[in-house]
Amino acid sequence: MTAHHITPGDGFVWVTAYPKSGSTWLRLSLWSLKHGGAAPDFDVLDQGWLTMASNRALFDRSLGLDSAWFTDDEASSLRPAAFARRLTAEPGLHLHRTHEAFTATPEGRPVFPAALTRGAVYLIRDPRDLAVSNAHHWGLSIDAAIDLLTQPDAALDTGGDGLYGQLRQPLGSWSAHVDSWTAAALGFPRLIIRYEDMVADPHQAFARIAGFLGWPDDPATVAGAVAGTTFSRLQHREAETGFTNAAAPGRRFFRQGRAAGWPSALTPAQAARIEAAHGTVMARFGYR
Repeated sequence: MTAHHITPGDGFVWVTAYPKSGSTWLRLSLWSLKHGGAAPDFDVLDQGWLTMASNRALFDRSLGLDSAWFTDDEASSLRPAAFARRLTAEPGLHLHRTHEAFTATPEGRPVFPAALTRGAVYLIRDPRDLAVSNAHHWGLSIDAAIDLLTQPDAALDTGGDGLYGQLRQPLGSWSAHVDSWTAAALGFPRLIIRYEDMVADPHQAFARIAGFLGWPDDPATVAGAVAGTTFSRLQHREAETGFTNAAAPGRRFFRQGRAAGWPSALTPAQAARIEAAHGTVMARFGYR
């Protein structure tokens, strides 16, 4: 799971993960690493740190168009142009997060063009723990959350009559999502980080991430980022101020923050279902 530095020049870095893989913790950690190890509060997220790549407002502003005019497929076709326009108008290095699989437009062009991309950070988590976390976050049964991990057409921000703040975000199955970012030759450097390794040794994980991005990875900066984003601190801040990404009142966003909690939450049959569906990819990343 080694990687080179991001390539130099203007462009995008995509910080991506299947939902509930720890991307909010990673997002806050990245802010801290970028700011010399300062402790982040949730308002840095509300102020636009690592805005979603699927953000409608960014898409609309980049193209001078209203995304409400377009179908999901039409908007997908225009996304590479929107990224290109954004970079022309605002040169520099832009970090954006996404939950999307690495997919193509209806015409077969990558949604995230290699020519505009300086690198990607992919965060992966054991799908057995994901099933438990997603069940809690979205108010699903465990079995429904397991089903979601296998759905080839799973996506975020679809359905209903309202206009979502994000464009459609295709997920696919968990295995397909992981493979799309880690197994294919995408044409840009990638750093793959396991959530479990972040939990076990955040100092090493954060130093690797900072080094990949070309940011300072000195011990003081890394130690500050670790201290400022401990799970207990994030839980405490959520209890004090709330958290806008929480799925529903009464359900905590920062719930446990530990690895390998699934044996106490899944039946043997449920764990076996996940392993049967995703065993090949799980084995590749040390989950079997």
